[in-house]
Amino acid sequence: MRSFYSYLLLYISMILLLFCTSTKGYSDLEVLLKLKSSMIGPKASGVDDWEFSSSPSAHCHFSGVKCNEDYRVVALNVSFAPLYGTISPEIGLLNKLVNLTISKVELTGNIPTEMRNLTSLKTFNISNNYFRGSFPGEILTGMTQLEILDAYNNNFTGLLPVELANLKHLKHLSFGGNYFTGEVPDKYSDIQSLEYLGLNANDLTGKIPASLGRLKNLKSLILGYFNAFHGGIPPEFGSLTQLKILDMASCNLTGEVPESLGNLKRLRTLLLQQNSLTGRIPSKLAGLTSLKDLDLSLNELTGEIPESFSALQNISMILLFKNKLHGSIPSYVGDLPQLAGLKLWENNFTGELPENLGRNGKLCNLDVSSNYLTGSIPLDLCKGGTLQALILMDNFFFGPLSEKLGNCKSLTKIRIKKNNLNGTIPARIFNLPLLSFVELDHNFFAGELPPRMSGDSLEMLKISNNLISGEIPPAIGNLRSLQVLEIARNKLSGEIPEQIFEIKVLSKINIRNNNITGEIPPSISRCTSLTSIDFSQNSLSGEIPKGINKLVHLSNLNVSRNRLTGEIPAEIENMTSLATLDVSDNNLIGRVPSAGQFLFFDDSSFSGNPNLCPSNDSHCPARGSSHGHAPCFAASKLIITIILLIILEGN
Repeated sequence: MRSFYSYLLLYISMILLLFCTSTKGYSDLEVLLKLKSSMIGPKASGVDDWEFSSSPSAHCHFSGVKCNEDYRVVALNVSFAPLYGTISPEIGLLNKLVNLTISKVELTGNIPTEMRNLTSLKTFNISNNYFRGSFPGEILTGMTQLEILDAYNNNFTGLLPVELANLKHLKHLSFGGNYFTGEVPDKYSDIQSLEYLGLNANDLTGKIPASLGRLKNLKSLILGYFNAFHGGIPPEFGSLTQLKILDMASCNLTGEVPESLGNLKRLRTLLLQQNSLTGRIPSKLAGLTSLKDLDLSLNELTGEIPESFSALQNISMILLFKNKLHGSIPSYVGDLPQLAGLKLWENNFTGELPENLGRNGKLCNLDVSSNYLTGSIPLDLCKGGTLQALILMDNFFFGPLSEKLGNCKSLTKIRIKKNNLNGTIPARIFNLPLLSFVELDHNFFAGELPPRMSGDSLEMLKISNNLISGEIPPAIGNLRSLQVLEIARNKLSGEIPEQIFEIKVLSKINIRNNNITGEIPPSISRCTSLTSIDFSQNSLSGEIPKGINKLVHLSNLNVSRNRLTGEIPAEIENMTSLATLDVSDNNLIGRVPSAGQFLFFDDSSFSGNPNLCPSNDSHCPARGSSHGHAPCFAASKLIITIILLIILEGN
């Protein structure tokens, strides 16, 4: 009896094995093991549990594998593992596959033509790999059920496959991020089921087919980046009434923006930046009532911002920078309830910023630099505590900075140089926790810098060319992330605080043209991250610190036009990174060193020091002896003067 049951079990096992065996006698288990062998390259990891087993259903428990009731593989999902290999032709034997996803596993080689046997496939995702060669369009002819084809970010070349036009169920097509050439096939307009079409970041040329406007179900159309199309945006795209995303950035577009795009009531994102579009911004784009993101930057657009855009009540980002726009910024811009980003830099805008800008409590980024704007800076830019970047430089704004900015803890960047701003700098700005960049130079700020500073994130502090007085606060030493300190051309006085040189990452310091006195702190030698020092045009005295040679990364040292004395430290000759040295117009003495790095500096670096001898002057006192002879020279001059006075009186 037991023998009967044994034979029965063996018979059932053989039947099951036949069920899960593909053509050519390979079982799905064997096919998967062959795939593993080809996909695993040197230093690869992943699919470690794909091992041989006598169980007919063992492969159904492999990671990324799903089977049907007959133990046939219907889904294969291998992603985010560094495999480095190729796909073997045996993959065509998995003819029950419905979902094939092999994404971001760094596979290379060509796509096997045997994949044409995968006639049940609905999802075909091989994105983010290194597959190369032409995409074999013939493998698609039998995939009549295919809904998703994603080959984004590979190395495919050649023409786009036209066989796609016969796939009546295809919804998602992504060939972006490859090297396809030629034109977009006009026949792609036959794929009426298409909802996503991404052909961006290729080398496509020719005209964009107007027939794509017939894709009535299309929700995303992405054609930009690196493509170089001829002509402009087809007006027929205004018929894509289901469209939510239209991205045609940086693809050599010319002509005007079609008014018909205003018909796209569901459009949320319109990206047309970095082209050569001309003409005015169509007022009919106000019909884009669902629009959230508008980017028309880096074109050659003219005219003004349309008054009709007040209807864009859902807009959150308006990017119009680097065009030829003019006129004032409409006051309604400050009333847009969702506005978070406004970037209008490098245009010809005039007038004032809308007074109510920022009152919606959502403003994050404001950049209107390099225009002709004037007036005061609106008070409520950070009303919602979300403002991150305030960039107003190179305009004609006047008046003081609001103390409210000192309470804006979300700020990361303030760039308002080259304006006519005055008053004192709000003290609390220097304590903002996230602020990394402060650029206030070329204004008329006055008063003193605050005695307390604690901004842990501040990396760049630029307040040169103002009217700031008082002493340099030692509290600057608390700015532990500070890399650049520029406070030149002000009215600062007092000494250089030694605490500044406790900042471990400080690379550049410029206090040029102030009224700084005292000596250069010896602690400067401990700030080994310094690459540039400019202390020129002050009233510094004392000697150049002997430990200056410890600044091994220093490339620029300028201490000219001060009252420095003593000899030039010979150790500087070993500072091989030092490209420029200027110690001119001081009271330095002794002989100019002639070895090492000094061979690269000309006489202008040392001029204006009456008691400094050229290196080849044989009458110059020996190095280190100048101090000893100075009293003798002074006594000799005094004796000669007395003798002359006696002779004159005798006569």
